[in-house]
Amino acid sequence: MPPAKIRLTRKELYEEIWNISVTGVSKKYGIRYAKCLAKIKAAQIPVPSSGYWTKLSCGKSVERTPLSGDEDAVVELIQETLPDTIDMENRNLQEKTASGLFPASSPLETTPQKSPDAEITQPTISFPETIKKFGQAFNVYHRETLYREVWSMPVTEVAKRYKVSDVTIHNVCKSLDIPTPPQGYWAKLRAGKSVKKLPLPPGKEQTKLGIQTGISHTKSQNENVAPLAFLPEEERQVVLNVAAQILLPQEHARMRPEIVAHRKRIAEWKKRTRQLEREAGINWNRSRREVPPAFARGVSEEQQPRIFRLIDALAKAMLPLGWRLTEDLCFAREQDVVTLTFSEATDQILHTPTREENLKLLEYEETRKTHSWVTKPQIRKYDSVYNGRLSLCINGAKAFRDCRSYVLEDRLGDMMLSIYCGAERVKKARLAREEAERQRREEERKREEQRQRYNTEVDRTLALVNCAADYEIARQIRTYVSSMEEAHSGQDLSAWASWARAKADWYDPTVAIEDELLGRREHEKSQEYKGPHHKGYR
Repeated sequence: MPPAKIRLTRKELYEEIWNISVTGVSKKYGIRYAKCLAKIKAAQIPVPSSGYWTKLSCGKSVERTPLSGDEDAVVELIQETLPDTIDMENRNLQEKTASGLFPASSPLETTPQKSPDAEITQPTISFPETIKKFGQAFNVYHRETLYREVWSMPVTEVAKRYKVSDVTIHNVCKSLDIPTPPQGYWAKLRAGKSVKKLPLPPGKEQTKLGIQTGISHTKSQNENVAPLAFLPEEERQVVLNVAAQILLPQEHARMRPEIVAHRKRIAEWKKRTRQLEREAGINWNRSRREVPPAFARGVSEEQQPRIFRLIDALAKAMLPLGWRLTEDLCFAREQDVVTLTFSEATDQILHTPTREENLKLLEYEETRKTHSWVTKPQIRKYDSVYNGRLSLCINGAKAFRDCRSYVLEDRLGDMMLSIYCGAERVKKARLAREEAERQRREEERKREEQRQRYNTEVDRTLALVNCAADYEIARQIRTYVSSMEEAHSGQDLSAWASWARAKADWYDPTVAIEDELLGRREHEKSQEYKGPHHKGYR
C-alpha cells in the first residue's frame, strides 16, 4: 500500500503545532518526528519554545509566535506509519497515560485520528472511590471497575492509583474472583501479538473495602513533577514518545555489534576458566581467576539471551537519541555512564549427594567403627538453583524484577526513563565533584597567594630592620670618630678619621658606597650573612 500524502496549509499546520505540539502532529499523521520537524522548518513555521507546554500546564501566561508569510501555501506531509502500527502506538500511549507516565496536561494526550473503518474502544477509568472510617482512608473496590483497570494497565500501576501495594491488588482480585493478565501479557501486547482477555465470571460480591496503606507509594515533594522534567520540553516529548513505543526485537534478530563482541568475550572467559580448573585440579585457587566480563556471573546461561535482548532493545531505541553503548554494555551519554546490573534469583532445593560424597560418607562410617576421633565430612544440605526470575538495578539504585504482575520485557519504557534519570544523577554528582574540585583549587590558590604575600612582607620587614641596623652602626662610627678627634685634638688623626668615615659610609645604606676590599655591602641581609668575615685558606 503506497504511503498517503497529507496536504495542509501553513495556517492549518501552524494551528495544530501550537495546539498539540510537533510531537502530537507527528503522532497524529504517522510521520517520524525528525522528518516532521524538518518539513515544518522548511516551511518556516514557528514552533513553541522550550518550556512553553510546562508554563501552559501550570496556568501561566504564554505567547504564540505569529505566523509570517503566505498562510495559504500548501505543505505536503508523507505518512510513513501503517494504520495498524498507529493503532498500536495509540494503545501504548493510552496505557502510559493511564499509568501516570504522561502528565494530564501533556500535549501527547491529544487523541490521534483514526481510520474510518477502525474503531478502538478504550475503557473509561475513573478515580478510585475512598471513604473515611475511624480516622483512616479506605478504598472502595468495585468489581467491574477493578476488572477493567487490571486489564488496561499493569497491576503495579493500578496499585499506585489506589495507594496500596501490588500484592494487595492481587489479593482483592482473588477475593472478588477477578481474573488478572498472565505473565508476559503486556510484552505480547506491545509486540503486537494476539492476546486473550479472560472474561469476568459471575460473582456474588461486587464491592470490597480495603485500607489505603500507601505502601511504597507515599507522596513526595516531587510527585507532581513531570517525568524527565530536567530535559528541554521538545527533547522530553521525543524521549517519552520513544519510550512509549519501544519494542523487544525478535528472538533471532541481529544484535548490536557491541553485544555480539561482549558475548564472545564471555564465551572466551568461560573457556579459559574451565581450562585453568582442569589444569589445576584440586589445587585450583579461586583468587587466580581473572575478573569476569559483565553478566558472565550471577545469572544462568539460559537467561543471558534475555539480558542481551533487553539491552539490544534499549540500545536501538536510545542510540539515535545521542547515547552510546560501551564495551562492557553500559549506556553512556557525553561523560556520564549508567551501569546496568542483572541478577537472577535462586531457589533452595535439597542437595542430592554425589558419588564422591557418598564414598566419603561410607569411608567415614567404616573408619568410625575403629576410630572415634574421625571427623564427619561436611556435605551441604541445600543447593541454590537459578529460578529464571531476573532483577535489574540501574546504577545500583532503581530496581526492576520479574514478578507475578510483569516481567522485565514489559517495563522497557520505564527502564529507558530510569536510565535517563540515572544519567542525570550521575551528571549532577559529576558536576558537584567538579565544582568542589574547582573550589578546592581556588582555595588553594588563595592560600598560596596569601602565603607569598606574607613571606614577601616578612622579607621586606627584615630588610628594613637590617638596613636600619646598618644605618645605626654607621651613625655610631661617625659619632665615635668625632669624639676621638675632639679627645685627641693635638694629634693628627686625619688619615684614620678618613678611613673610619669611609667605613661608616660603607655601612650606611643611604650612601651605600663600594669598598675596595670589602666590596658592596648587602644591607637587606642579616648580619651573619653580610659580614665582614675572615677568609680561610682555600
